[in-house]
Amino acid sequence: MEEYRIINTKKNEICYSTQLNNMELGYTKYFLKVFLSLLDRKKDRAAIRFLYRHTAFRNIYEGETLFGPNSPAANGKLVYVAKGLVNGYITDESEKPSNIWLGRSGSTYICDDCSYTDHSFNIQAIEHSTLFIIDKCEFEEGCAWYPVLDSLFHFYFLRNAITDVNNRNILFRIQNIENRTNLFRRIYPDLYDRIPADLLISYLDPDAAMDPEPNLQLDDTNEKSILNYQWPKKLTGTYLN
Repeated sequence: MEEYRIINTKKNEICYSTQLNNMELGYTKYFLKVFLSLLDRKKDRAAIRFLYRHTAFRNIYEGETLFGPNSPAANGKLVYVAKGLVNGYITDESEKPSNIWLGRSGSTYICDDCSYTDHSFNIQAIEHSTLFIIDKCEFEEGCAWYPVLDSLFHFYFLRNAITDVNNRNILFRIQNIENRTNLFRRIYPDLYDRIPADLLISYLDPDAAMDPEPNLQLDDTNEKSILNYQWPKKLTGTYLN
C-alpha cells in the first residue's frame, strides 16, 4: 500500500498516511506541475517517484510560521516555494528576527545545520503558500541512485538558491537607501507592493528596522534625495513624517 508523506502541523513532525485526502491531492498536483516540467515523465519515472516519496508538503496561511519558535526542524532541509510568498528569517538567543530571504513561487532555500549555533531558521507566510520540504541527506541518497536528481539539484534548486543569496548580499551591501530601493524594485518587481511596510523596511533599511527608535537624521545631500524620492504611500509615514 502506498504511503504519502505529510507534515503534522501541530507537532511540526513528518508523518505518513496511507490515504490521500483532498489537500494531499492538491499537493500532488503542485508536485507534478513543478517536476514534470523539469523531468521526463517516462524516462525519469523512478526518480520522480523517489522524489515524491521523500518530499514533505506544507500549506501555511498568511502570518503562520512553518516551524515552532526556536525549532531545529529546518536544519539540513531544502525548502521550495511551490506557490505563494514567504519571508525567511533567523533568530538567536535574543529571539530578535533577522530577515534574510524573500521566497516567491520557484524560490529555493537550502538550510545548513544550525544545531551547533544559537541560531534557528524559520519561515513566515506573507501570503497563503504551499511549500515542498526535502531532507538534504535523503536527497543526496536519491542523487546517488538517480543521476537526473543530481542534475535537478545543481541546475535548478542550487541555482535558484544562489541567485536569491546573491540578490540579498548585493542589496544589503548598498549603503544609499535610494539606490537600495531602486535595486529592490528591479530584483523583486512583483513584490514591492505586496509585502507589509515593516517587512519592506527591514530589507531597505535593516539598521532602522532593528532599532526601535532609529536615528534618521540625514546630511544635506541624502536629505534632498530622500525627500524628493517617490516613496510608496505605505512608507511615507515611516520615513517622511
